[in-house]
Amino acid sequence: MPKTKILCMADGGITENIFESMRELEKYDAEVTIVVDESLRDNTVTMDRMHACEYEGIKAAVTYDGLLDIVQDYDVICVHMTSVNREIIEKGKNLKVVACLRGGYENIDVPACTEHGIKVINSPWRSAPAVADFTVGMMIAENKNIARAHKAIQEGGWRKQFKNMSHIRNMDRSTVGIIGFGYIGRRVIDRLKGFGCKIVVYDPFLDPQVITDAGETAVTLDELLAVSDFVSLHIRYSEKTTKYFGEEQFNKMKPEAYFINTARSGIVDTDALIKALQEERIGGAALDVFDEEPLPADSPFRTMDNVTLVSHMGGTSSDTMACSVEIGYDDLERWLKGEEMLNVRNR
Repeated sequence: MPKTKILCMADGGITENIFESMRELEKYDAEVTIVVDESLRDNTVTMDRMHACEYEGIKAAVTYDGLLDIVQDYDVICVHMTSVNREIIEKGKNLKVVACLRGGYENIDVPACTEHGIKVINSPWRSAPAVADFTVGMMIAENKNIARAHKAIQEGGWRKQFKNMSHIRNMDRSTVGIIGFGYIGRRVIDRLKGFGCKIVVYDPFLDPQVITDAGETAVTLDELLAVSDFVSLHIRYSEKTTKYFGEEQFNKMKPEAYFINTARSGIVDTDALIKALQEERIGGAALDVFDEEPLPADSPFRTMDNVTLVSHMGGTSSDTMACSVEIGYDDLERWLKGEEMLNVRNR
């Protein structure tokens, strides 16, 4: 019986070395080949592709000719940001599984895979630990003025006075509102419990009973905004969530509350956020994501003294990429053993 042929497409994010652990699948009578997508060898280019696909979908996923030339030989393709579009799928006559080792899978033409009977899996919580750690750090940095004090010292100063002097909070006396009870939101909650925070949760796509059954306090969005000292976004960007959080929501926040966005900028009405910060209708914000990246030189955010800005680094961790491969490996191991995969996106 022929071996199951698995192709791993390395790039600037998931490198050849990180993919090496996939070779352990060969104990299940598989043959693993690792190839570099030369168009994405640089990590910056890889991240630019990711950003483009998240906003433009599969049309931003350019065909890599190196994959097109060999795809017909494989049963399984594992990719990070390499495109698996219709052109690739139609050439891959033997394809049975496409593993996209990311939280999203916008670089995969899922409908085309479905038409051809190809299962699509992903690594949905790969960056959740990193983003959860980062989110809590952003809360503390904005609240405690860590970045602003650091900047002042590096510029030769010694700053002790800040706009939020009246509402610098202890975490154990704070209420944190978590919007989104998915992989990241749940992990943020786990970390905040160590600080003794009171936590309330709202998810627009979940039955509140799911939140309650998990032992958390489910509230409406209006209730969350009214009581929270920190409001943290953890829902996915989609047509349904475009500008989901806008002027109406900022007006309902406590005037001393901090707004934290480590999700996607498209979920927020940026103009409304800028206005809320300029008019000091909220206590401050910590932002890792922006409508245009890098952030333009003339962005109002650059001159504000009540916002902490970071260059889209929430998921940055040497462990994130390894976690991606581990999740994908586990599902492919199940498949090779004749078991059901857990993270199928087109059942």
